[in-house]
Amino acid sequence: MCGLYSLTIAPEELKAALGYVEDERFPPRPVIRPGEPVAIVRREADGLRHLRLVLWGLLPHWAKDPKSLRRPINARAETLLERPFFRGAARHRRCILPADGFHEWTGERGRKRAVLFRRHDGAPMYMAGLWEQWLGADGSELETAVVITVDASADVAPVHERMPAVLEPEEVGTWLDPSLPAREAMAMLRPAPPGLLQAQDVGNPLKPPPAQPRLL
Repeated sequence: MCGLYSLTIAPEELKAALGYVEDERFPPRPVIRPGEPVAIVRREADGLRHLRLVLWGLLPHWAKDPKSLRRPINARAETLLERPFFRGAARHRRCILPADGFHEWTGERGRKRAVLFRRHDGAPMYMAGLWEQWLGADGSELETAVVITVDASADVAPVHERMPAVLEPEEVGTWLDPSLPAREAMAMLRPAPPGLLQAQDVGNPLKPPPAQPRLL
């Protein structure tokens, strides 16, 4: 399960790589948590790519009460077209979540530590995802997203059995194309090739850094 990831890539570098319309300026985020706003890139009705901020944790458009459902942060690639929770988004609302690394936890309860996985070549990472738009009866609106996971690659398997589905740059356009049949899109979701990722033990990134001593 991918429960944390990082996005510290410079905005101008990310825009140059993905070609979306917006000129967004955003600060580096070494730790992104479930429930927080996350950047997604999707293709919209104008045929162009757009960068949008949505909440991490998918809420299906058919939900009557946003508080009544558990909002998953991960979705298994193998069952996306079988589960009503994800099926519509898998067919019509695919996106990517740009990152420069994702975390997986390891160790015993109470002594867990996170391992950060990044690409060996330092390039941006494009995690496959789905997004949804929920409209409330009172006119309220909420957009959310989920990260798709697959079996772990050889690089990740010593730490965790699952990992995000990572797309190569040349695959992004195909994944975002709404005319691509859902089953063909699902066939793109696979473990990363061996050697693509490198691991770094980062301890517990959720712990605040130790306070610096005050100078007298």
